[in-house]
Amino acid sequence: MSFFSSDWDDEEEEDVFQGDVDAMVREFESKQRIKFSAREWLELYRFYAGQFPTQTGQYRADTYIKIILETAIQQYPYMPIFTLHMVEWLVRDQKYTKARSCINQALQYAPFEPALEFMQALIFGLQGHKKKAMDEVLKVLQNAGEEEAMLEDFLEISLYHGQFDLAMPILEKALDAGAEVSAILEKYIEKAEEGGLIESLLPMIQRIIDQDPYSAEAWYVLGSGHMAKGDHEQALKALDFAITINDNFADAWITYLECIYELGRYEDFIRHYNELQLKFPKKTFAEIEGLLAWSYYEQGDVKTCRTLYKEIIKQQPQDAECWYSMGLTWHYEENYSAAIPYLERAYNLDHFESDYGMVLASAYFGAHMQEKWETLYESLRIEHTSNPEVWLNYSTSLYEIGETGRALEIVETGLQNIPQHCGLLYRLAALCYLSGQASAALFVLEKALEINANEHIQLFTFAPELRHATQILSCISKFTQARTGL
Repeated sequence: MSFFSSDWDDEEEEDVFQGDVDAMVREFESKQRIKFSAREWLELYRFYAGQFPTQTGQYRADTYIKIILETAIQQYPYMPIFTLHMVEWLVRDQKYTKARSCINQALQYAPFEPALEFMQALIFGLQGHKKKAMDEVLKVLQNAGEEEAMLEDFLEISLYHGQFDLAMPILEKALDAGAEVSAILEKYIEKAEEGGLIESLLPMIQRIIDQDPYSAEAWYVLGSGHMAKGDHEQALKALDFAITINDNFADAWITYLECIYELGRYEDFIRHYNELQLKFPKKTFAEIEGLLAWSYYEQGDVKTCRTLYKEIIKQQPQDAECWYSMGLTWHYEENYSAAIPYLERAYNLDHFESDYGMVLASAYFGAHMQEKWETLYESLRIEHTSNPEVWLNYSTSLYEIGETGRALEIVETGLQNIPQHCGLLYRLAALCYLSGQASAALFVLEKALEINANEHIQLFTFAPELRHATQILSCISKFTQARTGL
């Protein structure tokens, strides 16, 4: 863990550490030596930080790192790099007060160190003091020079910690300094998507394009950002600029093809893919061969689709998605005996993907293999407790074989894990009504309608006969003003 990437730059230059790091580690761990030079302490830190937490174990590495940094700070208080790394670890553990204390102590020895002041601003932001954080960042940028590596560090740290508002002025300064920042923004697209911050990241990418409208890399990153947002039309426009500027930009072409696929333009996907195969090395588009296969399926060419999937599986036998997709081609034809081996392989390769398990269970159900689908659903309800589709699908299978009581129990258990889920409430209402518990059904139905009345159609999808249940229709009409002819 280290965001101050400029701290590692000497590895690319002639000043590579010439000492025996392994020997130093042995001396440090055995306490044969307690005094090291500043450079040696830095190399020890790098050793453990580079391995954290895989090889040394999280607790052991964490302890050694903090001992190294604390000792180095005591021996070399005028060297801020050790404090900066200590602050990184304290921030990771959300020990903000202690981190600020370390910074204040270091500022006594290096009062004009921009990195220390920046970390101070970052902590203000993490603590929710947004205005104070912004004021501090602006002050740091005003006093700091135009060192590209430092500004890139600041930008990356801000993005990593989700402080996107602080990142924008840093980006402006970095662009003025001529820094290459597109790759940094690309790196954090996924994180922004997960944190619901993609809208905050897109203006930063656009700012790079405003600075250099002929940057194929920037247009590519913008397209990737729109893809993450789910806006495939805007993504396609940006990616079209990227490949127009640089026709040999393979990554941009791959994302362009993915975008076309998501838009359902399967014929265009196949055409572009085959044309690009003549332009680039054969394996350039290996990661999206599965999309090519499914595009043929969507075009009705099932034979070519299956031939391609077989080739991919032969070359990449651990590709769970292709095993699953191959199984789907048979599953959709209700040829469950052909589908099951592929679906089983996909599930065995990746049982954390809930769709793999649910479709396999559905195939078992279609093949009348009750013991298998019941056993699988029991596993899925443990592995994917918070996925409502697991509970809904399980209850449907039980209801279909006449086990209405057990179906009710499954839905009730699902609601214990996902309270107030309208889909589960609608299912519970339907099952109660179908089992003769009309009063309970109407009570549950009202709760579901209060949450989302527009989803009441789920009742009739599951049990079409409820369209003729006067009590059900009357209850729905109170919330939707719908006519009883629903």
